[in-house]
Amino acid sequence: MENLNELMLKAAFKSEWEEVEKWVSRGADINYRDPHGNFALFTAAWEGHLPAMDLCYGLGAQISFEDANLLCNAAYNGKTDSVNWLLTKGENADFSFRDTGENALHYTLSKTSEMDERTEIVKILIEAGTQVNKKTMAGQPTLCFMRDAWLKGETPLHRAAAYADAAIIKMLLDAGADPSVKDANGDTPMSWGSWHLREASVLRLLQYEGVPRIH
Repeated sequence: MENLNELMLKAAFKSEWEEVEKWVSRGADINYRDPHGNFALFTAAWEGHLPAMDLCYGLGAQISFEDANLLCNAAYNGKTDSVNWLLTKGENADFSFRDTGENALHYTLSKTSEMDERTEIVKILIEAGTQVNKKTMAGQPTLCFMRDAWLKGETPLHRAAAYADAAIIKMLLDAGADPSVKDANGDTPMSWGSWHLREASVLRLLQYEGVPRIH
């Protein structure tokens, strides 16, 4: 038989937020996490559902976690409103995972979808103080990609070179991202852009001293 916490979380999964409030009023814990690490506020932030986030917060939802950082995950899913909401509630813009070194910029720049939203999120994070030259921990597994993916000591600019548009790359560079920084394999953002067959207009942005010009 399901307990109150399970019923509450099931309602959150279905976006039945009035039901969530009902189960909490009957004793369910808004911060309950199932065996997979799911919890109500995570669901709301992942979906970019601001009224639900406000509801969870009003019911006592915890915001800051080490192992399920809401800011990184909202950024990964391209949810600009969630990113703004979390920062206004005091979430640390410069959070990075202890085990991987990844920050919210790394998470934002791990997908090619919702590029307009990702452009806005990168702008928000830079203005909030997220480190643009933060390196990941080489050899550690990452949850940002599908399977059998291992970090290479890359910065956000490395990922942007592979996956983002020119506007994002320029924002990172203007914020001080170093195009000559090398990952654990000795590869620069231009290396990553070259592997991913990026167009010349992108590669030109990534040039640094000593690299042949791109015509």
